[in-house]
Amino acid sequence: MITKVKANKSFRGTTKYVLEKEKAKIIGGNMYGQSTNELVEQFTLSAHLNPQLKDPCYHLMLSVPKSDRTLNDDKLANLSQRHLASVIVLSRLQGDESQVKQPDKRIANTKLKQLVDEFIETELPAYDFFIARHSDKEHDHTHIVASRVNNLDGKSIRTWNNYAHSEHSARLLEREFQLTPVQSSWESKQKAMTRNQLERVERDGLPGEEIMRRAIEQVAADKPTMPQLIERLWREHQVKSIVSYYGHGGVRGIKFGIDIGSFNEDGSPRLLWKQGGNLNKYKCSFTKLQSELGINYDPKRDDSEINHLNNFLESVDNNQVNQQIISTIFPKKAQAIAETKHQLNQAKSDAGQRAISELINTISDFIEQSAVDDALIETLPQLAEQLSQYRQQSEAGRTAFDELSSAITQELQSHTEKKAILSISDYIEQSSVESALTETVLKLTQQLSQNQQQLSAGRTIFDDLEAAIVYLEQLHRSQKPVDAVALNKAQTLAADKPKLTPNQTAELYKYYSADLENLLVTDRDKEIAIRALLDDKPIQDVEEIIFASPAGWTQDEARELVLIASNQLATQKSEPEQSFDEKQRQEEEFLAVAVPIAVELINWQLRESGENSLRFKRATLEKQGKELVFTHDERGEIFRVVVNRNQSGELEYSPIHVGEVELEDIQLWQKAERVLQLIIESEQQQELRQNKGISL
Repeated sequence: MITKVKANKSFRGTTKYVLEKEKAKIIGGNMYGQSTNELVEQFTLSAHLNPQLKDPCYHLMLSVPKSDRTLNDDKLANLSQRHLASVIVLSRLQGDESQVKQPDKRIANTKLKQLVDEFIETELPAYDFFIARHSDKEHDHTHIVASRVNNLDGKSIRTWNNYAHSEHSARLLEREFQLTPVQSSWESKQKAMTRNQLERVERDGLPGEEIMRRAIEQVAADKPTMPQLIERLWREHQVKSIVSYYGHGGVRGIKFGIDIGSFNEDGSPRLLWKQGGNLNKYKCSFTKLQSELGINYDPKRDDSEINHLNNFLESVDNNQVNQQIISTIFPKKAQAIAETKHQLNQAKSDAGQRAISELINTISDFIEQSAVDDALIETLPQLAEQLSQYRQQSEAGRTAFDELSSAITQELQSHTEKKAILSISDYIEQSSVESALTETVLKLTQQLSQNQQQLSAGRTIFDDLEAAIVYLEQLHRSQKPVDAVALNKAQTLAADKPKLTPNQTAELYKYYSADLENLLVTDRDKEIAIRALLDDKPIQDVEEIIFASPAGWTQDEARELVLIASNQLATQKSEPEQSFDEKQRQEEEFLAVAVPIAVELINWQLRESGENSLRFKRATLEKQGKELVFTHDERGEIFRVVVNRNQSGELEYSPIHVGEVELEDIQLWQKAERVLQLIIESEQQQELRQNKGISL
């Protein structure tokens, strides 16, 4: 099986890609709903339990080749679920057991299987995940989208070494489900093919890179010398091997080329060339051919022959295939040599045959050397012509380079100015955000303290108040007079009110959970607590109702849920609205600070770069004709004013629109005023330096 695993930030992007593709369907998981919005909402709630986690979305893929038997939805879902569990369990291992690439150290397969079974039984339900099947290819594959956050303790799944964990899990599942085994990347010393690469191989045959890789491994099996490797790669597999040298004579590297059926503009075949290190970084560089594959190389012995082979391979046509090197150039001479050898072998004794064989080999070497010399003589004029063309192209390129260098210098100057503007903007906004956060935290702390005091006081009198109200309603229905003695009696009875029975809590839970069955269990129980509190139920009774939840909360967890619901109700109380006059006064004060600074900043921007807009980190200041507009990325337009100067040169402005002004807006323009002052002082100092020494 082919595996893929990645952690990212976007639940929505990942879920949309997996579900909204043609022929995609959910076959497993533990989440409610089938739509992207429903699933993303649940994922988001889970991620909020660990807000420090940067990449909460876990995306795993399993691809089963078409050569394996077809798995139904249940079996494929079971396979995918065990894969997710295996990756999580492997991520928790420590010490030697975590070394999955080392068979003598890693965890035993039987122990790992036992841990995975226990994890699926006890812990997997604490992680939100779904499994989708894609049937858009010739073989099935599944996507597993999960939250890395545990819904019970808020801890996250580790992603260190997750690719190796994913591959090891796939190998175990191949044996367990009797699927075609695949080598892991560390076993084959090269990264496994992707699903798309395997599909191209099945459809179009092996790509050129893979053909060259396999040819090298096959020829190197008997550990030949380096010249023998080069000669046999061409003769047996039509793979060209060119060794390059430094000026001082040392080997620079080796590259391999193969004809893949493409052509140059002149109609000549075009080869696919790959440097040895890029073809397979573990085996095919010049040094790795020796250390990994055992190729024998001696510079004194081999360099001369390698140079002859280089010259020959660079001159020979690409479409000459399946022929020995010598016979490719001189087939008639090779045939004559073969016939002569056959006749002499029949006529001579064993001793004579050995002598003749040596003579024939000498003649063959002479012919091969002659062939190489002839090829060089024929190639040199062509090389001279190409060198002349390259020299002309180089001169043209040098002219273009000078022009490009000048353009780059201008662009760098412009980039430096823009970078300075962005730095100023970031400084302004960052300062305002820090101030706003500090003030907001203090306000929230004070408000929370007040809410807790109110809740404590309300809890003390709530039981007596409820009993008194019930008693008054009964008296009203029976038209009996209310006296102080009876009221005190009702308060005494309320103080001794017994706890709810299990049957009562179960019935109340069922009553308050109506229409909430589609919510996650945490959100559902929080909403039940809110409904009970709105129904004037005592805090203690609400805790008993939540304790009766099928989720199996502990007493402390039920108490925390009720506290969260109570705080949420407290924050929903509407604050007194500002009067119209007060709001108008604040807007005028804000504009009086912001507009003059904005005018100076936009004028400075026009002088420096000629642009009529200034970009902040999350806002934009823009000049539109005579109007000046400040827009926040999230809250929209903050203000729009018409700006001009009167006859005395004084700045005048008239507001067209003023949006909701927040504290961070006021602080931003206060910071901007200080930064603007620094800019003005810097320009004044620069002007003084330029005018220094001028005598008036």
